[in-house]
Amino acid sequence: MKKFFNNIKKYPLIIFFGVVLYVVSVADWFSPQYEFSDLENRSLAEFPKFSLKTLINNEYTPKIEDFTEDHFIKRNSWISLKSISETVLGKGENNGIVYGKDGYQFTKVLGADYTQRMKNISAVAAFIQNNPDVNIKFLMAPTAPSVMTDKVKPGSPVNNAEDVITQLNELIGSENIVDVRETIKAHSDEYIYYRTDHHWTTLGAYYAYADYMTAIGRTPQSLSSFEFEYVEDFLGTHYSKSKNFNVEADIMSYIKNDSQIDVLGDVNSIYDYDKLETRDKYAMFLRGNNSFSSVKGTGEGKILVIKDSYANCFIPFLTGDFEQIDIIDLRFFKQSTNQLVRDNGYEQVLFLYNSETIDTDIYVPVVNMFN
Repeated sequence: MKKFFNNIKKYPLIIFFGVVLYVVSVADWFSPQYEFSDLENRSLAEFPKFSLKTLINNEYTPKIEDFTEDHFIKRNSWISLKSISETVLGKGENNGIVYGKDGYQFTKVLGADYTQRMKNISAVAAFIQNNPDVNIKFLMAPTAPSVMTDKVKPGSPVNNAEDVITQLNELIGSENIVDVRETIKAHSDEYIYYRTDHHWTTLGAYYAYADYMTAIGRTPQSLSSFEFEYVEDFLGTHYSKSKNFNVEADIMSYIKNDSQIDVLGDVNSIYDYDKLETRDKYAMFLRGNNSFSSVKGTGEGKILVIKDSYANCFIPFLTGDFEQIDIIDLRFFKQSTNQLVRDNGYEQVLFLYNSETIDTDIYVPVVNMFN
């Protein structure tokens, strides 16, 4: 044994790293475990239940890895350190976020999921065919790199909306598409996308709203008729992932609106102002993403909006045009959308998804389920 220890002493570096790994492992095991990350605005992986079946099917080990990654001690600090080191090394991305010019950050997209895209577009096409008496439109919100092309560094792996709109036109038909790309691009010198978040700003959403109202044969309210409010120190979803150490915070905007929203029987203001005191300020719109909610407006007619979170700052513009705006998020809505349309007599149905979501959202086909 004495000889063993004498031999070990010859390798102090190995001893040092062994002690460090042991201490970190013990500290990691006893560190607090959280269910949700406020910084990243997502649920963290849970410790998986062991079974022989999941082990044999190679399902248990990947879940252990996910849990370890999500609960590693001082995880946020390590992400920040990685961001600093990669910036110093001249790398243009971190943790799935690509750095653009002038502080803009974009989601890294290595390649489109064409299979999922086709499933989603085909599902929308089928829904339109099943409801021939309703005016159904699909508004695809282009993401920032498709519009703010001057902010994208050459060769960056980011989303391109051009292919998506082409397939939408082919499968759904141009008469059912509200193509807002040219309108949005015409205002690309304005503050229409956040730098640290994946959403468009409320100003960007207004330009899309105006195009939509025109597409359904109605006159949009003028931009000057809305009063904008601003919230400083907004750090969005891209910052949550990249933790870029020299980031400049955004200024979030919303329009004054005293409409009421009914979320499963709970009636409140259309905005959850308490969220402005949290990291996830964007969750103020429509009080987050809910399975079904209904907004009372001051206009005429009923509209159903089937959406992703890009619609959350868009919908408040509709409250002056429609008497009732019903909203469903297919990630959580577990009823028949076709039956909902038949029972409520909507004059308009609007699908609003961004060009990244339409490639990745596995829940869009739910629109034709539960019939």
